[in-house]
Amino acid sequence: MIGIDIVEHQRIALNYERLALKILSKLEYEMFLKIELENKKIEYVASRFAAKEALYKATNLKLNFKDVSILNEDNGKPYVLIKEKKTNYEVSLSHEKSYSVAIALKIS
Repeated sequence: MIGIDIVEHQRIALNYERLALKILSKLEYEMFLKIELENKKIEYVASRFAAKEALYKATNLKLNFKDVSILNEDNGKPYVLIKEKKTNYEVSLSHEKSYSVAIALKIS
């Protein structure tokens, strides 16, 4: 299965700090706090929201957003943890000025 989602940054900008508390896992929130620039924080929250929506579409699982972590390897490649355990899902994130998009795919 495959899932995709796109998020407009303007939708996130007004309440990005509150949304971060609502949707980011503990591990993601720790990364969020290290980001200094506001526009990068908005981009981070938007991309994680898009990735989690894409995962939901790809899996049909009833996922609690805070149980899902979209983190990055040292080379920047994102990976997925569910309840802090590695999964067989791949995600790709992309950003362009006002939008973040994510695609999710289950690997056999």
